[in-house]
Amino acid sequence: MSTDPEPSDSSAAWAREHLEHDLIGWLTTRAPDGRLQSSPISFLWEDGTLLFYSQPGTPRLRNIAADPHVAFTLQSDPYGDHVLIVEGEAWVDPDALPSDRYRAYAAKFREALAHWDLDVAQAARDFSVAVRITPVRTRSW
Repeated sequence: MSTDPEPSDSSAAWAREHLEHDLIGWLTTRAPDGRLQSSPISFLWEDGTLLFYSQPGTPRLRNIAADPHVAFTLQSDPYGDHVLIVEGEAWVDPDALPSDRYRAYAAKFREALAHWDLDVAQAARDFSVAVRITPVRTRSW
């Protein structure tokens, strides 16, 4: 995975910390007509990939099917001193467990689902399409 610009030790540490603990990031996909579409996603950073779950039939899934190149961005700090942008390729992972049975994902989002007033099992049924992003390039500072 290439990095541009070269991250400082503090930027790399910031990126690792936020990939592990942040609940929400921003996914940008390209629609077939060329328009960029950004949307917030809840995600899990695991084994060098980003995992998120989507409702079936969404524009983001249609966009990924047409063009798997995506960008994923974390919320920066208040002054933009730390930023992480992941450019990668997204693909539907038919082998991923449902989110309520994927231990690491379920553990990370247990409190958030309660905050959003979502039942864990119902959320797994509603957001039933597992998508992974394999990073191709990262940019952080």
